Amino acid sequence: MPFQKKHKNRYTTCREKPLTSSPVCLRMDEELAKDLKSVSDWQERLRLALPELIKNWKAPL
Repeated sequence: MPFQKKHKNRYTTCREKPLTSSPVCLRMDEELAKDLKSVSDWQERLRLALPELIKNWKAPL
């Protein structure tokens, strides 16, 4: 059972912006997925790199 709001032991985040509750799923080659998961802290590093990738992809050619 979850803690009630304002409970002293309730989970709090240390992030400026909270993460979305629905994940974004991505299909990829099994070997690529294995390599990605072998990188330390890969999820946070990917979160930091994605805004720049999206910006580059949206830029007109």
